[in-house]
Amino acid sequence: MKKFLAILLAVLMCVTLAACGQKKAEVLADEGHDAWVVHGQYLLADGSENGWNGKDSAVYEASTMTAISLDDVKALDESLYNTLSGKEVKYLYAIDVTFGTNDAGWTTDCLIDGKMHKANGSYAFKVAQCTIDEGVYAEDQWISDPKTAHAESLTPNTLFMPVWQEEADENGFSWASNPVVIGGAGTYTLICAQYSAVSAAGTPGFGIALVLKEAKEGIAYEEILQWVAADHTYGVIGGFNEWAADEAMADNGDGTWSATVALTAGTEFKVRADGAWDYSWGNGADNLVAEADGNYLVTIDFTGADPVVTAVAQ
Repeated sequence: MKKFLAILLAVLMCVTLAACGQKKAEVLADEGHDAWVVHGQYLLADGSENGWNGKDSAVYEASTMTAISLDDVKALDESLYNTLSGKEVKYLYAIDVTFGTNDAGWTTDCLIDGKMHKANGSYAFKVAQCTIDEGVYAEDQWISDPKTAHAESLTPNTLFMPVWQEEADENGFSWASNPVVIGGAGTYTLICAQYSAVSAAGTPGFGIALVLKEAKEGIAYEEILQWVAADHTYGVIGGFNEWAADEAMADNGDGTWSATVALTAGTEFKVRADGAWDYSWGNGADNLVAEADGNYLVTIDFTGADPVVTAVAQ
């Protein structure tokens, strides 16, 4: 009897191990969506630049991720494989993309080693679950996404994931912020997993990882140091000057800078620093808008906790 039980236990163990091996070799494809697509201004495999909007079907196809298995992850990075093996992974996708080697023309904030940095926009991205109707792609779900897709970084040394909350934290991050590559310029295998658990506060429903394949020369990150207003120049820019040449603002000597500009009703404008778009201010994240024709005294005030721009009709 003891011999029989030992044999039976051995058989059951073999069956269990075989089942586990089969599961980890299973390609975890999402049957509810036609494609998972990566958005952002990174470089595609053919060297062309991706984009956020106005994509044609060829660009979408080149940005489409491939369903993979946990064993495929093991071949890429065993540490990541061990992490994912401890989670209930429902779907699993991957794609190779190049970040940080092309200038997107804008910057985004991120945390690197606990310090605030600016990164070129070519380091930012999001994943979208899409349906395809007669060749036209439609995004059903963004990852990460406000209220519905809480995603965590599975490789915090290469990927900064903003906090999943509506109110901005002390660094200005919220669920409206984009994930940002912080491992440096290079070609990465981007892996996105959907868990069986539904996204909720404190419970990520998705995990994203970046495994570096090849480091490349690219655009450096810039640490954000404490802002010293007097170390910069300021100007007003907008539709009145075709967003091309700043109207210089004068230093008032009291932590404020001002300029008088002629505006027509409906004209949008902002204040920016040093004639560049690295730092700009308006009505929060939006542009200021002139209510009527006339001259306006535009002032930026740095004496409070945050810069404040006012426009007073003269």
